[in-house]
Amino acid sequence: MQFLLLIADAAGEPPRMDVGVEDMGKFARELADLGVLKSAAGPLRPVAEGVRIRVQGGAPVVTDGPFAEAREVVGGYFVVEAADRAAAIELAKRCPYTRAGRVVVREAQHWRRSEPTVGSQYLLLYVQPVSDAAGRPERFQAMFAHTQEMIRRGIHLEGARLPPEFDARVESRGGRMLVTDGPFAESKEIIGGYVLIQAPHRAAAIEIAAQIPAASWGPIEVREVGRRSAP
Repeated sequence: MQFLLLIADAAGEPPRMDVGVEDMGKFARELADLGVLKSAAGPLRPVAEGVRIRVQGGAPVVTDGPFAEAREVVGGYFVVEAADRAAAIELAKRCPYTRAGRVVVREAQHWRRSEPTVGSQYLLLYVQPVSDAAGRPERFQAMFAHTQEMIRRGIHLEGARLPPEFDARVESRGGRMLVTDGPFAESKEIIGGYVLIQAPHRAAAIEIAAQIPAASWGPIEVREVGRRSAP
């Protein structure tokens, strides 16, 4: 099974301590040595440089970051192979960022990775209301068909559906490792899935996001990737 380890901070709260790129790079190498690292991306460009796009009445509406409704700010991710949710949580506990913010563990259903070509890389996060998190079969079908189209166009790098029932937060506070299971009462929205794309520039990434069916159901957050690695 594949799991997404989202590196996140609580919106409006600074990191509790400084965890640098070198620390995260060491963690990535540790995962690779264990043979469980499938992919990684980050750090992302600051959320203030990102946008959210939603299609309403057939027209795209673009909102610049930061986003007042967001309760977590994603800074990057790792995709890992694990036998089950408990094993994925144990991997998350190894991440140094648990001392600074939180690592959110999500099962990456139907995870798919394509071969990259050229261009900058952008992470598109499918944001949806918690009340709509269960999803609908017709939406899955539309998204599957559109994913095949992105693969055909050569812009798809990887992506997955992220069902909310597997949500868990892992963080270290006061020397204790804390694991909190979702759903989280303070959250009004949830990331229902993601896709990593390649595009020549930010405007092209926004245009690609506007063409995704999910943009008609909820906002899609567009964030440029500062660094990406995979074994």
